[in-house]
Amino acid sequence: MNKDSKTSMYKLIRDLSDVQGIARMTVLCLNAFIESIRQLKCTREQFDSLYKELAHTVRKAEPNIIPLMHLLEYFEQDMARELKPEMDMTAVREVTIKSIEQRIAQFKRNAATVTQNGLSYVENNDVIIVHSASTVVTNILIQAKEKLGRNFKVIILDLSPERTRQTVQALRDADIEYLVTPDHNLSHHIEGATKIFVGAMTITKDQKIVAPVGTAGTVSICRLHDVKVHLFANTLHFSHRDSTEQNIFKVKEDAQIGMVDFSMTTHSHDLVSLRFIDHIVTEIGEVCAEGNLIAPPVRVRPSTGVEEEDSVFVPHNAFPEMSPA
Repeated sequence: MNKDSKTSMYKLIRDLSDVQGIARMTVLCLNAFIESIRQLKCTREQFDSLYKELAHTVRKAEPNIIPLMHLLEYFEQDMARELKPEMDMTAVREVTIKSIEQRIAQFKRNAATVTQNGLSYVENNDVIIVHSASTVVTNILIQAKEKLGRNFKVIILDLSPERTRQTVQALRDADIEYLVTPDHNLSHHIEGATKIFVGAMTITKDQKIVAPVGTAGTVSICRLHDVKVHLFANTLHFSHRDSTEQNIFKVKEDAQIGMVDFSMTTHSHDLVSLRFIDHIVTEIGEVCAEGNLIAPPVRVRPSTGVEEEDSVFVPHNAFPEMSPA
């Protein structure tokens, strides 16, 4: 893949992430991988070479797509164990597609469990701020209303027109009261807010989150007004590398206002310190910034509304046991 093709692909990935969110985009990429394997006509040697090129390109995405990178690592472990030298391409296709389907299911299970764990953080009479709402955050709000009958209001900060449209439609369908306002007008609504729900593209080793542009400013305003910040994240979003190594897209462009020329430097995503996050909720429960468990998942029985701790075994550390991503 030449440089121009890679640049175009990375822009497409950023655009998809902005519109669909990182979770949907990860599943979309893996499904596209399955379809390409089905249509591919090549030898076994060519298949190996093409995959290495694809994996290398994905790992250089701007910014890094950590969940996708982790799932590819799992996939490669599967291939090292399952593929045999004597297999023909029909057998290779069968094994590879099965592995990718299992990784998609794993990712969806994790996300669904984060959603389940998040329900206990929605209370009656809450006024919850959402900023570029992730799929998990949106599902938490919908299920808290439909399954638990929670009564609350949502303030939607308008950053991306398409993401705003998706969030509005989802809340409207669930009969959840909402208000839409530009993110720079949050100060007019902050006094009535009780909490903010955010997602993240990545949680880094140096305890920062890579998040949509505008998240840093929004979280700062919330902290100043003692509005509790809740981060909901699948642990496949946790990276073993620092925020400076996430390959965040940066562009420097010439600009002009009136007769004044200057250069404008823009980054594709914000960085927010985990020091500003009050609750980090994953599929294993609430964790602290270092990834250690604070509280096991709480299950809320829809029939009674009674909260109870999950009795399943919970590992001590939230970070997946993988090193490259």
